[in-house]
Amino acid sequence: MRTPSLRHHAYQSIHQWIVSGQLPKGTSTSEGALSSMLDMSRTPVRAALQQLEQEGYVRIAPKHGVIILDSSSQRVSDLLEILISLVLFSVHAAWELKHQELLEYSSKQLQSFRVLLNLDTVDADSLVIFEYGYMLGLIRIGRNEEMSVQFQNTASRVFWSANNKRWKAPYQAETTHAIGQLLMAIPIGLGAFRESLFLYLQIIKRTWL
Repeated sequence: MRTPSLRHHAYQSIHQWIVSGQLPKGTSTSEGALSSMLDMSRTPVRAALQQLEQEGYVRIAPKHGVIILDSSSQRVSDLLEILISLVLFSVHAAWELKHQELLEYSSKQLQSFRVLLNLDTVDADSLVIFEYGYMLGLIRIGRNEEMSVQFQNTASRVFWSANNKRWKAPYQAETTHAIGQLLMAIPIGLGAFRESLFLYLQIIKRTWL
């Protein structure tokens, strides 16, 4: 197996620190500080930072170091629309050839969702993980690995796992209903799925931090 390059290791580590909040949004660091944290030379760290800048995670400012970008509302809105578009395209592409697989998957996911709702304590973070897994699963039914990767990368750019406001009062009931409708939409038809998906998009846009 090919050993990951130092640049790749630096990218993965810094990316994880940003997503997890170890490098908080709105703060600044430096190429030198990151090199020390990673215990490697500046060259692979610089290459990793350039990639992260292209992807919208950081801005490299000559006199201010490396700034961890805080997502603007417009940027978040655009990225959320990309996520939903990937899901819709995948379901549309799989509708004819993999319709039975879509039906079976939706049925299993609906059961899993109901189990989460019936727990003694409804856990917002578990529901966020469920949403993510459900949508990624729909994309994977289409067997398009590039779209799966793009979905995962885009979700990390909006810090998906850190945003659970929609699963808390006063939004929880509305979100629960929207996800329930989405899970039951595929047996009804593609139009119903599209409508439910766009309703869900409006909820996550309104409740995103």
